[in-house]
Amino acid sequence: MTQTTFATTIAGKPVKDIHSLVAHHLLVVGQTGSGKTTSTLSLLDQLQRTNYTTIIFDPTGEYSKLPNSVTYKLGENAYLEAGQLSAHQLREALQISGSPLLNDKLSQAVDALRIQQNLVRIRKPYVKIGVPIADYQKQLAKLSNWSRSFAPQQLAEQLIEEFVIPYSDERANYALLGQQYDRQTINHEWNTIATIRQRLASDAFRVLFDPEPHPGIFKTELNFVIKMFLEHRSSHRTLVIDLSKLKQYEESQRVVISLLLKNLLAARLQKPNSFPVNIILDEAHRYLPRDEHQLADNGIFQVLREGRKVGLSMTLTTQSPLDLPARLRSQFANLLLHHLTSPEELSSLAIADEIDLHEISQLSTGEAVLSLANEPQRKINVNLPKWWENNHDRNEENEN
Repeated sequence: MTQTTFATTIAGKPVKDIHSLVAHHLLVVGQTGSGKTTSTLSLLDQLQRTNYTTIIFDPTGEYSKLPNSVTYKLGENAYLEAGQLSAHQLREALQISGSPLLNDKLSQAVDALRIQQNLVRIRKPYVKIGVPIADYQKQLAKLSNWSRSFAPQQLAEQLIEEFVIPYSDERANYALLGQQYDRQTINHEWNTIATIRQRLASDAFRVLFDPEPHPGIFKTELNFVIKMFLEHRSSHRTLVIDLSKLKQYEESQRVVISLLLKNLLAARLQKPNSFPVNIILDEAHRYLPRDEHQLADNGIFQVLREGRKVGLSMTLTTQSPLDLPARLRSQFANLLLHHLTSPEELSSLAIADEIDLHEISQLSTGEAVLSLANEPQRKINVNLPKWWENNHDRNEENEN
C-alpha cells in the first residue's frame, strides 16, 4: 500500500508527525523481511518532502538509486584524504597489525611524508640519513592542520627510512636523525612492511584514497561533501555516501564510517547551524568495534551521545537489539519495532515492560510498534512511498 504519509495506525489514522521520529535518535529493529527497509524508505521519502536534510551512509549500495538523491560513491566520484586518518586509523583501514615499534614508526613516516608533500613539494620518501635533528624538528613545527595531506603510496618506502640509527663506533653523531640503516630491525619487520606495500597497491587502497584525476571523472573529498551539506540546507535532496566498493573490506568500512561521523560531529560542533540533520545507517552493528572498550572512540557512538545538542539525530537499523552494546542502546529515545520473537531481545529494550511479546511476535511484514519519547505507543502499518510502486511497475515492464 502506497500513501503520502509515513504510516497509518491500526485504526486507519495517518501518522503525519514525521519530525517526531527524528527529533530524537531512532532505532529500527526487526528480523530479516519484517519491513525495516520499507520503514527506512518511507521515512526518507517523508523527510525529502518536508525538506529535512538527511545523510545516508550506505555500505551496500542499496540507496544509490534513491530518487532526489545526491550520491557520492567512494572509488568513483569521491575519495577520502589519507591525511584525515591518524596512523592508527590508517593501519586499521589497511587491516595491518604490527609491533608497537612499527606502529610508532608508521606515525613518524606519515609526518615525514607530510613534510615532503606540503613543505618540500615532492612526492618522494624523506631520506633521513644525515639530516640534523634540529632541522627536522623545525620542519615538523611548520606543519599545521591545513597540511595533513601526504602521498600514502610512498608509505612502505618511507617506513624503511624511519629505521635509521647512529654509527656504532666513535663516528656516531647523535645530533643527526641517523647515519645508517638499522638493517637488523628492518629485516625483522620486513614481512609487515611488505604487507603494507601489498595493501597499498590493492583495490581497497585505490578505492579509499585515490585522489588522482581520471578521464571524464571529477572526484570530490568526502569530508568536504559532508561539510557542504551541513552548512547549506538541501532542497528536497538526500545525500548518499556510497561505500559499497569496500563491501569485502568490512573492517575498512567500519574505520571510514567512524572517521566520517567523527568529522561530521566536529564540523557541527565548530559551526552549529539552525537546521537539523538526520543520519541513517543500516545494520549498524556491523560497523561498531568488536571490543566494547573501544566504543567511546567510535563515530557512531559519539554522534549518538553528543549529536542532539547541535541538531544531529541518527536513525539506525539492526536485526536484533542484542547486536548493539547496552551503552549504545540507551541512547535511543525513539523505537520502531518490527517482528521480534526473543524474550531476551525484548528485555534488552528500555520499554520492555510496556510491550507484549506475543503481540510483537505476531506482527506481519510492514507492521510495527512505534514508541516515541513522551508519547503513547502505537501499532502502525508503514506505507511504501509512491515512487517505489512506480519503480516496481517499471522494472516489471522491463522484465517483460
